Amino acid sequence: FSNYHSNSNVNADYQIGRVISIKGLSYQLISLYGEIAGELSGKFLYGRESDLLPQVGDWVYFVRYDTQGYIVELFPRQNALVRRTAGKASKKQLLAANIDYALIVQGLDRDFNIMRLDRYLVQTMACGIKPFIVLNKVDLIQDRTFFLNEISRLSKNCPVCFCATNRENGLDEFYKSALQPGKTHVLIGSSGVGKSSILNRLKTDREQKTAHISESTNKGRHTTTTRELFLLSDGSMLIDT
Repeated sequence: FSNYHSNSNVNADYQIGRVISIKGLSYQLISLYGEIAGELSGKFLYGRESDLLPQVGDWVYFVRYDTQGYIVELFPRQNALVRRTAGKASKKQLLAANIDYALIVQGLDRDFNIMRLDRYLVQTMACGIKPFIVLNKVDLIQDRTFFLNEISRLSKNCPVCFCATNRENGLDEFYKSALQPGKTHVLIGSSGVGKSSILNRLKTDREQKTAHISESTNKGRHTTTTRELFLLSDGSMLIDT
């Protein structure tokens, strides 16, 4: 919060918060005084484009009434992670804001796809976010050389980490190398690659819902229905999309 102090031109009743969860029109904010439930003020509810509404990771001004915080202003964003909406070539969906690192997760079962990985790298770099490749389910392979060679062909000079969540293989290394205290990270990747499982192993306070891989298709079911920001024990922050 030290970078977002109020100035003399701001209403004295305004408090600073960061959006850590959105479920429909219900917001959860974190402030210097702890977590508080939030709602949008009228200026956001009417006539605003969706990308101008607060998103997970956004810094906002809010006014507190009893146990509720009413969001009245949105801080300028450092950057934002966006994706195209399916079926609408020109429509974009904003996923999260103010991100330092994108942890791009691919599974080493049947999910590894070098072209898809390249698209993720290009997308995050275009958004001004530093990418970090996480190759999950390393316990399912014998040799890492093929995957490292494929990634090197992309010439993106991006760090790579191997890990697994059902064993301790590389998870501590991932924690130390990929997560930076005081920085905001976002987990992205296809459904079923283990994003929520990785998050579950890293955090200690809340559990994300996870689902099994479908045996018939080997595709993951979409199980994360909200976007949330979690504060980990080392002071790093992690957004699950």
